[in-house]
Amino acid sequence: MLKKWVSAAIIGVVACSAHAEDDFVASLRLRGGYDTNPQFSTGSGIGGSAFIGTDTALAAGTKEKDYSYGVAAEASTTQYANPLAVPALAGKVVLRGTYGGDDASIAATTTITDTNTYNLRSSDFVQSVKGEAKFGSVKVFTTVEGARSSLNQTNAIFQDFLPNPQVYLRGTLIPGVAYVADRFEVGASVNLSVRRYQKELDDFGYRRDNERVQPFLFAKYQDKDITVFGSLSQLYATFHDVDFTNVNTTLFDASLSWRIAAFTIDLAAYRRAGETTFPISPITIDTAYTAKGSWLVEPQLTLTAAIGYATTDYLDSRFSAQTLTYGIGASHDLGNGYTIGLDLTRAQGTLISGEKASAFVISSSLTKKFSPFAKDGAKDVLKDKPVTKS
Repeated sequence: MLKKWVSAAIIGVVACSAHAEDDFVASLRLRGGYDTNPQFSTGSGIGGSAFIGTDTALAAGTKEKDYSYGVAAEASTTQYANPLAVPALAGKVVLRGTYGGDDASIAATTTITDTNTYNLRSSDFVQSVKGEAKFGSVKVFTTVEGARSSLNQTNAIFQDFLPNPQVYLRGTLIPGVAYVADRFEVGASVNLSVRRYQKELDDFGYRRDNERVQPFLFAKYQDKDITVFGSLSQLYATFHDVDFTNVNTTLFDASLSWRIAAFTIDLAAYRRAGETTFPISPITIDTAYTAKGSWLVEPQLTLTAAIGYATTDYLDSRFSAQTLTYGIGASHDLGNGYTIGLDLTRAQGTLISGEKASAFVISSSLTKKFSPFAKDGAKDVLKDKPVTKS
């Protein structure tokens, strides 16, 4: 799954955001190609396969003086010619409504996601409510969030999914304060959360219930050609099972987007805690570094190059996995919202079992964008959309 995620980032899935006052933006991408190792396994695995796929995305919304509401949805599917290759399906829907103005506002966001691949079956329903108020340059905010999640993964012990997914509820409270200036914001917050699993004991006899405290420091800066964001946090997690070690670790999230004439550079790095069904690990620590460069050779032709390195460490065990992905691509604007693309991606890494895996993916695509209103209005219909787990 990790190889697929980084590959998708390199290939460049179309993204869109809602604009103001009855705005609508959508895209449809058809793609096809060949993957030498579609399940990223050792050796030749199940063998290579041709594939076809679709990626769709849309965002719609409206904004009035005191309120706004909108919806964003995206879905992707990949089907393989090799009958042994498992199709990949993913979907996400975000509903958001806000009330208020610059001095005080309240926003409610509902997020529904579902993923089904050869090594991951997950679904999430998240409801959050965020209130904020500004006093001059000082902003105070509080987010209350509730979620239901279902998770099932293959693992190195059984090489297959668990008989039943692990289902848990999560409650989160995030109070914070920030100083806001013209182009930058700096602040602090704390994430207080509790997780309770549907079954007291999982299939291996472990209690996975836990509580977490995670204080944050964050800052962001944005002007015409550069956007920078960074956060630093310390995660303290207490688990109810004596066989799970309590967690005390530093996490971070940083990104930089810089446009220099015809060139655009995007850099990102993060270290986050991830949920897992792995029998002897309470959580995973997921770390990733990515870099992407784009060159607008001429108004219709763009060349890209990207590289990403990701690791997953399974706490309380010696197990880990690493993936290095890099690739190049080109896209040509045909006009009238149509774009064709060609991408070549190479992935290599070490699986949780300690064995090596590698793959080449070559694909071509045709993308159609729809923007009937073609406005450049407010982009806050879906702003502050919560980040979902990778």
